[in-house]
Amino acid sequence: MRIVSFFKKPLPDSLLNGLKDIAEIQYWQDLSEEERSELDDVEIVISNPPVSMQQELLSSFPNLKMIASLGVGFDKFDLEEMKRRKIVLTNAPTATSDDVADFAWALLTALARQTPQALTHAREKLLTFSGFPLTTRISGKRLGVAGLGHIGREIARRGEGFKMQIGYTNLSACDVPYQRFENLKELAAWSDFLVLAMPGGASTHHIANREVLEALGPQGFLINIGRGELVDTDQLIEALEKKNIAGAALDVFEGEPAIDQRLAQFDNLLITPHIASGTFEARESTGLQALENIQAFLATGNAPNRVI
Repeated sequence: MRIVSFFKKPLPDSLLNGLKDIAEIQYWQDLSEEERSELDDVEIVISNPPVSMQQELLSSFPNLKMIASLGVGFDKFDLEEMKRRKIVLTNAPTATSDDVADFAWALLTALARQTPQALTHAREKLLTFSGFPLTTRISGKRLGVAGLGHIGREIARRGEGFKMQIGYTNLSACDVPYQRFENLKELAAWSDFLVLAMPGGASTHHIANREVLEALGPQGFLINIGRGELVDTDQLIEALEKKNIAGAALDVFEGEPAIDQRLAQFDNLLITPHIASGTFEARESTGLQALENIQAFLATGNAPNRVI
């Protein structure tokens, strides 16, 4: 059996070792144009959320039966075309939750306590008690989590450890001891720290707009580890320039993989290159969940983490 991977080399060892006796793994990046036109035998593809799995690409695999994604989101996948062709799509919904939540918290603390600026200050001064300005307390403040899925819940749990009041917005109410808000604007107005952990897609595109940022206010901080398209970049830049919000931290961006060069100019903005899930442990965990999905599909035609 041949499996084609859109996930770039190397695939996690947990996945490679699990498939080595039953499949030959080929990487899309290594295939010539001629080889890409001869994929009739491929029934399983490995992918991940940044890959745009649209109709044109899917048509390269006329007999495709399953896509195993090594990630959580699926907003760049043509779900309607997959449904039409009866292609099973699976993801790895919990494999990276702790890692992304940890990183969201790292961004939040670095933003509030100005850790990057403190590093620069210390390297320049080589002195303690050398005039670094006061920063913002985190403990006991209000944490707003937009999107209470696996990752959002882990972020909220970390907030509990910091004795924070926690609010959330979600498509449906969740069985949690947190205050629910009907929309993002209401949550932003209540929050000291607003963390976006929502999926992408048409319904959430630019959901963090001028109105939401103004509601967050000049004492509020925005952290986005969800999808870049959640935030209207132009309106975020305006809010940072006018100091309509205290600051922001972004690990995801509109138009990835490129990062808008205007975002590099602000002292009250932290940017990181989409690395929230980038740990050794998370990579192996995603491989294990993908392997479970593939093995189950081969055995039963179904999978435990099926999206469609």
